[in-house]
Amino acid sequence: MAERLRFGGRGQGADGASVVWSVAEGERGRRWREVRNIGHGVASSLLLETDPSGRFVHLELSTPSGLLTLHPENDGTLHGHAIVSDGVEHVAGLAWDVDGIALLDGSTVCRLAAVASLAGTLEIGGSRAHLAAVIPTTLWIEVKPIRIERLAADTWRFSAEEPFSVDRRGLPLLRGGEVWPLERDEETAIRHR
Repeated sequence: MAERLRFGGRGQGADGASVVWSVAEGERGRRWREVRNIGHGVASSLLLETDPSGRFVHLELSTPSGLLTLHPENDGTLHGHAIVSDGVEHVAGLAWDVDGIALLDGSTVCRLAAVASLAGTLEIGGSRAHLAAVIPTTLWIEVKPIRIERLAADTWRFSAEEPFSVDRRGLPLLRGGEVWPLERDEETAIRHR
């Protein structure tokens, strides 16, 4: 059995945001978490869950605009709700593909989860339109196809964004980035007491 992916890290995202992230893989899939800070404020806080095949199954997001919960249903639709300053806005019945991805503006974790799910199906040098729930920090979701390119084995591009690179494990290569295992060892345990 392959070792499960269990890491956390930090760095600077392509948009200049300070990013702290983690991924914890278990029997039911992966749980990705991220906090993005711009200046002295939180731009977004995200929990994204994928199943063992890498497919998006659940998202919880906080931004200065409000709170969003989103998940696909078995009937091929996307559901959830956004709680914003003037009430609750329901997301119901948006057409969805089982292989669709969630793509929050500026999110390293969303791109990591997308790379993990597409790495086995998009060849190096390949490009295709792929269905995505595009989520701005205002929480106005738009489900639409976006262009995804695999520029090299470890480098991807989402729409017209800057290229996004990962290491051999599929973890982000961020400016000033560091990656740490989530597992506790004796040296770490002593240092943080």
